[in-house]
Amino acid sequence: MRGIDHPSIVKLLAFFESPEHYFLVLERKRSMTSLSNKPNLIRSSTAVMEGGELFHQIVKLTYFSENLARHVIVQVAQGIHYLHEECGVVHRDIKPENLLFERIPIVPSKNPQPQQFDEEKEDEGEFLPGVGGGGIGLVKIADFGLSKIVWNEQTMTPCGTVGYTAPEIVKDERYSKSVDMWALGCVLYTLLCGFPPFYDESINVLTEKVARGHYTFLSPWWDTISPSGTYIYNNQIMTEGSSAVQLRILFHTCSALIPRSALLSRNSLPTPG
Repeated sequence: MRGIDHPSIVKLLAFFESPEHYFLVLERKRSMTSLSNKPNLIRSSTAVMEGGELFHQIVKLTYFSENLARHVIVQVAQGIHYLHEECGVVHRDIKPENLLFERIPIVPSKNPQPQQFDEEKEDEGEFLPGVGGGGIGLVKIADFGLSKIVWNEQTMTPCGTVGYTAPEIVKDERYSKSVDMWALGCVLYTLLCGFPPFYDESINVLTEKVARGHYTFLSPWWDTISPSGTYIYNNQIMTEGSSAVQLRILFHTCSALIPRSALLSRNSLPTPG
């Protein structure tokens, strides 16, 4: 993580080691914690921004509006773009638990919209372009315990969180940086409806679903999402189960939120809000 400097990535401030441990001092860290009792292995970090994990905010709000989902996912996409193109790093564990956010005040909605199917959803308030909403301001990628420098090479180490891992990982195939984009698409899906695209209580069944790219847009959660969000389902794009479709979940699940041309560009991504 040395030398990595991007507003959408938790910054490494200092690094030192003892004969038995490695220590990382990370941006906005509450306390310094040993990361491993094994030499040459850094497993995880405990860096916490004021808002904490994005996962808990999803649980609190049930799901995000398209504006708020865009606000979050563009920042994460910018961070991944920097890691891939400037550092040659694949994160390999992009998920809501590894995305931290700065808390901002929730501005009550001027005209709260009644929820058609989820009366208990908490009001995320007004969305403020360039600032955020739902209590979420700046978003940063954290936990580089599984990350690896690969540049344009491929690797084969199975790792990550199954519900967010790409098919080639669960099938023990060689993979590249594109697996982060698959995970980003899964995060976007989760933000918009409140649950991940791949889930099952049986790890074997879940792994099979991921390997096949098998998921659906369930009603009523997806009924109010913009039409572009259901394109991928209607055309069965994910059935080939390969990260050769690395951006397809992202582009087709919510292409109205992030312009395709912007994500395809190496040099430009839209700004949050």
